[in-house]
Amino acid sequence: MSIFSQHMIIRVRGLLALFIFSVLAGCGQGSSGGAAGSAASPIAANLAEINSAEGMVHTDQAKTIAGARILVFTKTVGWRHDSIPAGVAALEKLAGEHQFTVIATEDAALFTDADLSQFNAIVFLNTTLNVLDEHQELAMERYIQAGGGFVGIHAAADTEWEGDWFWYRNLVGAVFKNHPNEPSNVQQASVNIVDKKHASTETLPGVMKLADEWYNYRDMYEFINVVAKVNESTYQGGDHNHDHPISWYHDYDGGRAFYTGMGHTSEIFSNPEFLQHLLGGMTYAVGLNHRTGFKPRLDYTKSRPEPNRFIKKTLAENLDEPVKLAFFPNGDALIALRPGAFQRIDYKTNQINDAGKLSVAYDKFQEWGLVGVAVDPDFATNQAIYAAFTVKDAEGNIAQRLSRFLWRNDQIDSTTEQKILQYPIDNNCCHTGGDLQFGNNGELFFSTGDNTNPHDQDGYAPVDFRKNMNKNDALRGAGNTNDLRGKILRIIPKNDGPKAEGGYDIPAGNLFSDAAQGRPEIYVMGARNPYSITFDKRTNTLFYGDVGPDASNDSDEKGSRGYDEINRVTAAGNFGWPLVIGQNKAYIEYNYVNKKSGALVDVNRPVNNSPNNTGAQQLPPAQPAFIAYPYGVSDVFPEMGTGGRTALVADVYRSADYPESINRYPAYYDNKLFILDFMRAWVKVVSFDTQGRIQKIEPFAPQINYALPIDARFAPDGTLYVLEYGMSWFTGNPDARLARIEYVGAGNRPPVAEITLAKTRFGVPAKVYASAKKSIDLDGDKITYAWKLHCADASC
Repeated sequence: MSIFSQHMIIRVRGLLALFIFSVLAGCGQGSSGGAAGSAASPIAANLAEINSAEGMVHTDQAKTIAGARILVFTKTVGWRHDSIPAGVAALEKLAGEHQFTVIATEDAALFTDADLSQFNAIVFLNTTLNVLDEHQELAMERYIQAGGGFVGIHAAADTEWEGDWFWYRNLVGAVFKNHPNEPSNVQQASVNIVDKKHASTETLPGVMKLADEWYNYRDMYEFINVVAKVNESTYQGGDHNHDHPISWYHDYDGGRAFYTGMGHTSEIFSNPEFLQHLLGGMTYAVGLNHRTGFKPRLDYTKSRPEPNRFIKKTLAENLDEPVKLAFFPNGDALIALRPGAFQRIDYKTNQINDAGKLSVAYDKFQEWGLVGVAVDPDFATNQAIYAAFTVKDAEGNIAQRLSRFLWRNDQIDSTTEQKILQYPIDNNCCHTGGDLQFGNNGELFFSTGDNTNPHDQDGYAPVDFRKNMNKNDALRGAGNTNDLRGKILRIIPKNDGPKAEGGYDIPAGNLFSDAAQGRPEIYVMGARNPYSITFDKRTNTLFYGDVGPDASNDSDEKGSRGYDEINRVTAAGNFGWPLVIGQNKAYIEYNYVNKKSGALVDVNRPVNNSPNNTGAQQLPPAQPAFIAYPYGVSDVFPEMGTGGRTALVADVYRSADYPESINRYPAYYDNKLFILDFMRAWVKVVSFDTQGRIQKIEPFAPQINYALPIDARFAPDGTLYVLEYGMSWFTGNPDARLARIEYVGAGNRPPVAEITLAKTRFGVPAKVYASAKKSIDLDGDKITYAWKLHCADASC
């Protein structure tokens, strides 16, 4: 052992004692998350002394962990392993031998930007259950996103598996499920090294024989790289079907993570092969490029912003059934109201102005009326606005229409209507779709609902062939290749003059090139109610939210429970409804005439055998949903939460699209899809790779409250606008509003943030509502309340 190594052991242990004393002296005074308030922390003071000692070290850091600083976190809320002291001692010994610094702690108050930024990696050594609060969790995320490293040992997989911190579960790479107890929880087993090219395994033999507690796992993260597997034939109680990962690594969310399921017993921390394995894992987590000199090189500009840097500003309220939102090139917002009116919000003054009205067939309970709006990408030259709405002729026939109008005198001029496309619908509830989004090269996407009654099949597939029950058969529409309902259409509108009608071309690449097989306008079929769509022009990708059926549980007679879907479309396809739901869960062919169940639908060769079908019987293969979630907790996407559901999409964000804007969001959100849920009243952000594999789903500014968000889009200045329907159905609402979510960058937050509480009702039927606005000084302690009464109608 070198003189320096001896010096480092003394130095580390001395500082550790000083650190523990300092923490005990300040017990109960831990700092909250964030970069501020940590200047006087014991970590910072002790590391200043470490810095001076490290200055004497000269080593090739590309091949060693020397000079790194490792925080070893050992807090437990559940089971506490007796091996924790042995683990700390083993890491200290490795630190002395390999010239790096270890500081061990159980104080979660150290999880702040300022303190964590002093370290190259964090080790969770047999931590259990929920060890961090929400502020500390954010600090941990920001640290990894800035380029920090993580090492999880054994019970790190039994940590933070409750609650909603799904990010951590992916960081570790799996969640503890159980461990064997017969004949003992600790058993001798063989560990096979399956990747010898990693730092954690390159010096190990092909097989290690160890006695330990062998965890079984659930929720394995898709992107982990396994380096070692425990041989289930060498012990009792494995339930991974003889493919049992036990150690792995992965680059995750800007940082690096290594996990090993070994480390239960005290004895294993004396095993030289396991210690080499652990040392290599820490070396990987620290990384070759994660430090300059001996100080961590972290870039917090790549980290998720603190939620309270986003504030909500109300631009308009008291709207009458707002349903859709679009933007003019200058940033003014255009709101479509279901009764047929438009309103414009001036970007500079926030003044709301009437912007025209269309004659529509309005039936709030059928969800008819004005359902979609879009501003032409060439608006500056053609002044064109597109709208989708319901119409009824003199004979009572009902249809959904897509038309173009001119913008004149700050109004949509209804006299300039050019009818582009129209399709008939039944006098039937519900599901209108109606969203409009422009793609590349003049193409326009138009979503249509399945126009099928959702109430008579108990929330399962509406494939009812009984006489006079057409309204209950979605195969007549969504599953019909010759019908435009339950689809996303893709056309290129033509402009052949002010009175031209029915003018559009069909771009190449739609689902049916042969008109004998299906309507050429169809890009996506098999949708239920694709109420919101967005098109990412950079990647030529369509995203849409599809509102699913109501069944809460799987049925032995009828098949799958209901799911809402977020879908990603890179090529034309069939997304299954009403024969398939979610991630290709097939329905059972249930006969409503004789009340008997048939076979499962073949998702690869779905067949439309409805007597109401006017198109092809053999349908294209069903495509699985990008994201699917039921009322309860999703096994695949637990991040989506529970409760009522209405899946919607906003946009894919790219800061480079707003080069001149001072309001744009940080680059952290680049290439991520913003989604929302009307009923659950949240906005979330989805990260995924170029193959569409989802890496994480995270909340966006979860402290902001919404009154049923029905649409959200990024404005030309790079800020997210959220349109809120309001808490009462089929009526105007005082809390029906348009809000802008603004980002506040470095420095203090604005002194006032506005939060509108959910309205309460007095009396039945309710006529008077009370709303409250709570103003909070985010950098001080001022809290004020302002109450306002609203009348629901003229009678009060």
